[in-house]
Amino acid sequence: MDSAALELRDISSGYGGETVLRTVSFTVAAGSLLGIIGPNGAGKTTLLRVLGGGLPFSAGSLSIHGRDIRLFGRRELAQIVGFVPQTLDVPVAFTVAEFVAMGRTPYVAGWSRLSEADHAAVRRAMEMTDIEGLEGRLVDELSAGEKQRAVVAMALAQEPRILLLDEPTAHLDIQHAWNLMALIVKLNREHGVTVVVSSHDLNLAGEFCSHLLLMERGRAVAQGNPRDVLDAGRLSLVYQHPLEIATLQGDRRFVVPKRL
Repeated sequence: MDSAALELRDISSGYGGETVLRTVSFTVAAGSLLGIIGPNGAGKTTLLRVLGGGLPFSAGSLSIHGRDIRLFGRRELAQIVGFVPQTLDVPVAFTVAEFVAMGRTPYVAGWSRLSEADHAAVRRAMEMTDIEGLEGRLVDELSAGEKQRAVVAMALAQEPRILLLDEPTAHLDIQHAWNLMALIVKLNREHGVTVVVSSHDLNLAGEFCSHLLLMERGRAVAQGNPRDVLDAGRLSLVYQHPLEIATLQGDRRFVVPKRL
């Protein structure tokens, strides 16, 4: 298998004639966990939409495991790449099991019923996200942390090789945010899923991601391991606010804003 799960070369993209991404290039190694960071308007969501095939690009090239993304059909692409958006409208009357089963759509033809293999994939996804005990609950009755796990489980029911998550901790408190990131790391390490996750929380990204990509105004301005990317001078320029790096417990680094 090709060592690159995702490979972008000079990708440009946007909406309605407005360019948002500008000649973005980077490679995501198979089995890695990449965090995309940057301020509002940096292009993080746009980049994830391009990676998931939901937004076309006007220039450049994008390959998935060595194959041009434009050669994939929608159903085939959905069997390889799972996408968890920032917000998702959940059918009110759906149970958790029914909601997670929606992830099997790429494998079900027309109005066919789920096969035993489909049901097994749903059960595995709920087990992997520790929500198997919630299968009969209505989704709108879940806590914020439980609901986010259900959304991740639905994506995992697709059995993707690549999982894209757009700000998955944005509406969670500290406990639920850290628990969800720990789950994402577990999926990456124990199940071999290549993960790309965007985050506004620099410290969460630095703590859990093996690699970081720093975006600014639609461009990739730094990429590499968190220790190199989380540079106080560079971050201060990108975020337009003085920041400093605190080192705790050996080599753990935390970004701290300075008071003006």
